[in-house]
Amino acid sequence: MAENTREQRKNQTREALSRAAIEIVADEGIDALTADRIADAAGVSRRTLFNYFARVEDVLTATIETVTADTIDAIAARPAGEPLRVSALAVLEGLIDSPAFAQARVLERAAVHSTATRRFLLEFDDRQRQALEEGLRRRLGPGIDPIYATSLAAAAFGVLCSVTRLAVDAAGDDDVRAADLHRAWTRQGFEHLFAGFDEAAALPDQES
Repeated sequence: MAENTREQRKNQTREALSRAAIEIVADEGIDALTADRIADAAGVSRRTLFNYFARVEDVLTATIETVTADTIDAIAARPAGEPLRVSALAVLEGLIDSPAFAQARVLERAAVHSTATRRFLLEFDDRQRQALEEGLRRRLGPGIDPIYATSLAAAAFGVLCSVTRLAVDAAGDDDVRAADLHRAWTRQGFEHLFAGFDEAAALPDQES
């Protein structure tokens, strides 16, 4: 029981730090993001912040990175014979209402007004795309065509990034509407994506 309580407190502290970082960037851009500002907003010490995160930037992306890792694990754990499209869309339904999607919209709004935030997001997105590519390799095994893996990962992450941008552009500061558009357009984008990818090409050695 005590161990569970400690773990719960740790998670609450991590979440508070992440929320504080997101709010600072949303209000002032990434240039305003400092360890002291985050710690003060979250009600903890600077030392506590660095007990949880190695870098200030890690606080900002912690929730999204955690959700990405969980999503990749979930896709890899789907039944072996299940079509990739079915696996991806099933996992997407569990992801689409997660805090990561809301935070992605906040960061996108901030990037509209901040070149530094946009540059940071581009670098972060590239790391996430690489993680997704590794997830596809885990899901489909060592025989996967590397061109298929890298192309699908780039396209899938392109859908996520582009749909986020479109939803924010269309809804502005109305996040309720943006969230509705984000859900609908993400589903639509992935339907388009898998309509264009021949899953048989993923494992060329198994083609008849």
